[in-house]
Amino acid sequence: MTTSAPTAPLWTQDQAIAYEAALEAINDVIAGYSEQIALEQDSPTPNAARIAWLEMRTDQATEIMHSLNVADTANVRQVLTEYSAIVRARDAAEAVAIAA
Repeated sequence: MTTSAPTAPLWTQDQAIAYEAALEAINDVIAGYSEQIALEQDSPTPNAARIAWLEMRTDQATEIMHSLNVADTANVRQVLTEYSAIVRARDAAEAVAIAA
């Protein structure tokens, strides 16, 4: 009869929470870019360069999301910081536009 030694978790709860928050921030950015693409495509004179740029940024965000590793604390923190800043900036710009 063999018994296996207990194994430690592969990541901590804090790492898991930060990872999930980073994924949410990335998804929020992708949703914002997707909305901007749709608005641009529906405009009377769509700006093809802007659409291409937004699609490129969406692709980059998707690649980052797929490459993110829950145990890579430094990278998860960096992604969370960067993408949360993008979301905050977009939300602030929308609030200013609504108030105007």
